[in-house]
Amino acid sequence: MKVCTALLLACAAACAPIVTHTPRVEEGFSFFGTAGGGARLCDSVGCDTQLVPQQGVGVRYGQAATATRPGVSAAVTLSTAVVSSELDLYIQAPTAVGLDVGAGVLTAATHDMPYVQVGRIREDGSGWYTTQGYAFLTSRPPQWTLNFDRGIAADEVAPRYWAPTVAYRAAGRAGVHVYLSGAFGSAKTVVYSEDPQTRTSPRQPVRVVMMGIVFEMRPVPPRAPAPRSTPAVPPTGLPR
Repeated sequence: MKVCTALLLACAAACAPIVTHTPRVEEGFSFFGTAGGGARLCDSVGCDTQLVPQQGVGVRYGQAATATRPGVSAAVTLSTAVVSSELDLYIQAPTAVGLDVGAGVLTAATHDMPYVQVGRIREDGSGWYTTQGYAFLTSRPPQWTLNFDRGIAADEVAPRYWAPTVAYRAAGRAGVHVYLSGAFGSAKTVVYSEDPQTRTSPRQPVRVVMMGIVFEMRPVPPRAPAPRSTPAVPPTGLPR
């Protein structure tokens, strides 16, 4: 119960968008859940924006790419903080390029993040891949932030940052992704006081590293292509 409460509070504070799939689109439906944690790389008063990776469960539907046709997928994630629930739209380049390559966008009431993906995913679903995104988090009121400035509350925090991620997915229909992600940018922090003339809008650095897992289940395995039939050859050399 304490763990669930901590996750709810953390993600309500500042849920960082995390891409929950490989660059290769799989055919049909899949279900997934994701969780993780983060740590700041700086501890100064002016660097106190805390981010926590997305926590939630979701469903995805995809149409796999072929050598001549791109693959597409769409997913919905229900976040533990409902306000951070998001839509993920993704398109994969045709497989003729030799690598699994694609681009997409995560969008929610609290954030938007366009991204690109590159990797090499094997037929069993396993492989390494990278996601490179740029996150735009909306202006966040005090109850959404873990920003503590020695007793002075920041009324709004709006992070903007580069979000590089490296991940590995294990083989199988029930596969686990393990990822390491970062957040490197800045946040506009609007501090209010009783005197409107003293309102300031300093920018503070965002330096956060995050790690987490994605558990993915595909209920129906991809349909294998039907074997090619060969015409029957009548036997020869048999006695009449």
